[in-house]
Amino acid sequence: MAKTNIKIIEVAPHQKHSRQRKESDVVRVAAYCRVSTLSEEQELSYETQCAYYRNLVASDPALELVGVYGDRGCSGVMMKSRPQFLRMMQDCKDGKIDYVMVKSVSRFARNLADCLECVRALKSMGIPVLFEREGIDTMDDRAEMILSMLAAIAQEESNSLSMNIKWAFEKRQESGIAARRVPYGYRKAAVSDTHISEWVIHQSEAKRVYLMFTMAGKGCRYKEILAALRALETKENQATLWYHDKLYRMLRSEVYKGDVLTTKQYVVDYLSKKQRRNEGQRPQFYIEDHHPPIVEVSLFDHVQKLLDSGALRHYAKH
Repeated sequence: MAKTNIKIIEVAPHQKHSRQRKESDVVRVAAYCRVSTLSEEQELSYETQCAYYRNLVASDPALELVGVYGDRGCSGVMMKSRPQFLRMMQDCKDGKIDYVMVKSVSRFARNLADCLECVRALKSMGIPVLFEREGIDTMDDRAEMILSMLAAIAQEESNSLSMNIKWAFEKRQESGIAARRVPYGYRKAAVSDTHISEWVIHQSEAKRVYLMFTMAGKGCRYKEILAALRALETKENQATLWYHDKLYRMLRSEVYKGDVLTTKQYVVDYLSKKQRRNEGQRPQFYIEDHHPPIVEVSLFDHVQKLLDSGALRHYAKH
């Protein structure tokens, strides 16, 4: 394996973690790896990246590996969603790292602002970042201009991917396939000889759903329904937590009569990942008879009227 070309950088005396370096000093290297999806795992696995950097640093006696910091299943768009990246940055601030290596700009960040902010912060501490694929060393005077362009491209690729996923979800929903997480009370089951899955009733959870709806249909108050659910958990030695907001959302959910309303919330933009209630900003589809119901339509509709009137807050009818 070829020797890694790492330059020893003299840090100015005013910088936070400065110390006089000698040619004989061992350079403390950190490597950062990230994989966000299954397809990326197949193409360039997390383990492969980690092993590559361990072997690379071990082959050069002038280098010492501080650690391989890796985030699995994490998007590169939001820095706050990558705990290992944040830990690496903190270790740099604490003076534990002299040099950072990463495979490519897109592995480091897909958000232009975050990418440049982190690179500049590290540079101010005298810590270079080496982007191997692009051949960029951030201590090079030309690095920031080139890095800005490459980070902008990575960000646009992320935006394009987000738009493609959004389009695919809308098309699936338009064709009657609910592109959403399976709710409490159901599980996914593969349809034989196809790649399609359907929702099937999970009997233990369905018993709790049916209990809450039948009690609500009789006019029982929220606290009485919650007490009954908690008692059932204790009796069956289960650990599901029940509280008012969760109960209310489930009693309002059309999934329990076998239907699905898609896209109740939407992501405002791919950078912030903030979610908002969908009030017409995105297409919605109401899919009837999507899956087996847990409660009858007549009971579900009766409960909705009681919820609308506020009856479950005020009295218990026995």
